[in-house]
Amino acid sequence: MRLNLRFSEPIKDYLPFSVPLFLVSMLRFLLMYSDLLVVWSGVLVWEALTKRSLPVEWKWPLYFGAFVMVSFSNWRKEWQRAHTAEATLAAERNKPSPIRIFAEHPESLLERYARRGVLAERLLAPYIDKWIRVSGRFEGTADSLLGDAIFMSVILENGQRIQLCFSTERRDRLRLLQVGEQIVAVCQIRHGYGAGVCALEHCELVSAEPLRPAFARVS
Repeated sequence: MRLNLRFSEPIKDYLPFSVPLFLVSMLRFLLMYSDLLVVWSGVLVWEALTKRSLPVEWKWPLYFGAFVMVSFSNWRKEWQRAHTAEATLAAERNKPSPIRIFAEHPESLLERYARRGVLAERLLAPYIDKWIRVSGRFEGTADSLLGDAIFMSVILENGQRIQLCFSTERRDRLRLLQVGEQIVAVCQIRHGYGAGVCALEHCELVSAEPLRPAFARVS
């Protein structure tokens, strides 16, 4: 009599993945309790040297005691690892933020925003890594090519258009902005590397308010 076993499609799809995962789980378990092999090997060596078999009522308490000790040791290692991770995280949270030094004469710096050349770089050098306050009319946002940043287009009161770089963590806040709103942001001055001598990165939105009528006439 021939038995024809057929698996349904979900089971057939699941088996190739379940077997390796099971083997990995077993390997991890054996590595965590590798000390039990030492106890088992010690019993075998003792029996081989003494030519006597260890009584069963001694073997199982010995194996069980070793299992309990190894389990406690593994738990303590995991607890210490978690405690160390929590302490490290708490230290990072309590770490004081670096003092922000704001650049003087931000208007003149923004005028050199898109300039290129050796002279422009020399004039910018003293302001690298300092912070600047930017205010203007919100025009729109776009994700970077790699998707790791958000660029905001802002039009200053003199009509100049600049780009502010925000982290993706600010996405939810930036989505609430409407075209034409007057925004205020603080940004860090960085080297532009080809896009202009200056780049405004690590920006943080401070405030946003509707377009002012006076500014609308200028624009």
